[in-house]
Amino acid sequence: MASPLGHAPPRAGEALALTELWTDPLPLAPPARVETGFLLSTLDWIESDTGAPRTIEAAAERVGMSPFHFHRRFAELMGETYGAYVRRTRLAHAAALICRSSTSIIEASLRCGYGSQAAFTRAFSRQFALAPNRLRAMAQAQAPLPQRLHVDLVEPAAPVRLGALPLIGMRFHGPLTQVPAHWQHFAASLKAAGLPLETMTAMGILHDDPGFTAPGQTRYDCAVVDTASTFPALRAPLRRLSTHAGSFVRLDVEGPYPLIPEAVFGVCAVWLPRHRRALGEAPAYEMYRAPPWRGTGGIHASVLVPCSP
Repeated sequence: MASPLGHAPPRAGEALALTELWTDPLPLAPPARVETGFLLSTLDWIESDTGAPRTIEAAAERVGMSPFHFHRRFAELMGETYGAYVRRTRLAHAAALICRSSTSIIEASLRCGYGSQAAFTRAFSRQFALAPNRLRAMAQAQAPLPQRLHVDLVEPAAPVRLGALPLIGMRFHGPLTQVPAHWQHFAASLKAAGLPLETMTAMGILHDDPGFTAPGQTRYDCAVVDTASTFPALRAPLRRLSTHAGSFVRLDVEGPYPLIPEAVFGVCAVWLPRHRRALGEAPAYEMYRAPPWRGTGGIHASVLVPCSP
């Protein structure tokens, strides 16, 4: 599972973008829309368990390719090698756990698939140019303080349980400012596949904390709840997936899309500490009460931020 969105993007002049600390050169940008079947299957498999081994040999075998051919195709389509992608996304997840919550460094390393803290610290330091404890201290010192907006947004928030919902989704990469455009592309793909837009409930899935992921690499799934077994067989770029069951903090948001990351920040900076909860392991979800592809300029959604029970 990928890192939840644990913080709003740093505001101008308030905090250093921590991605600037990376010592390795940034990879090429991934595709704005992932449209290849084997690649979608692989990404879902990687994200299904961030603590499990995900070797290139196992990944290639799953999709019926040789490791050599899989390695070449993955790098060609994603702009970085398979190993680099797994390492980068898992370390970004670990950075979010360490810097946005009270998760211990050893626990973060285990939850991200590292067998020893020493190996984790070496890999982490190569990526962020700082040891985990130093990055935590810097992030805490530079974190923007919650504003009145965040306090007001989370005032009606409440804990809820979410079951595993079957979804039909499409994977996008890019900054959160592009999310409204993602929904337009997704709606066109649903319509082309013959799915009934007018009866479908939309859900957005935010996989990455923007403080630790470059904007062009931010992962976002546009999805709809899969409520009918009579839907036609799906072809890439559409695929079936599901939400993670568990505990979440729910709050309603109405207005321009940038209120979504502000709401998530409010939950993490205000609601979770107030209620002595920690960030959970799932992504953050947006459950829309009005179709986001209508292009009205505003959103009507319930934001679900994962939390400890």
